[in-house]
Amino acid sequence: MREEVRLKEQNFGKWESTPRNGTQFQAAKAQFVNRNEGGESMMQMAQRIYNLLDELRREPEARTYLLVAHNGIARIVQSYFTDMTNEEFAAFGIGNCQVLAYEW
Repeated sequence: MREEVRLKEQNFGKWESTPRNGTQFQAAKAQFVNRNEGGESMMQMAQRIYNLLDELRREPEARTYLLVAHNGIARIVQSYFTDMTNEEFAAFGIGNCQVLAYEW
């Protein structure tokens, strides 16, 4: 078992510690290239998660991995394995403690 730092949730910059259901936050979150004044863009987060998944996929031995993360990371993982529209990506969510399975 190892802790993987790339599975940390997105840094929302100026929106950290603010309600996630506000209209201003939701509008900012829809801008995938926006770093939110000191944070991380959705595209930057996707890059680090895609890089991790690419590394795991290249492992020389077939293995099973259990990735534990918040919904934002789960959305990125889903988009790695499944073609999604922007609307599907934005609406995707998993339940608390829900397990999803993917195969290379």
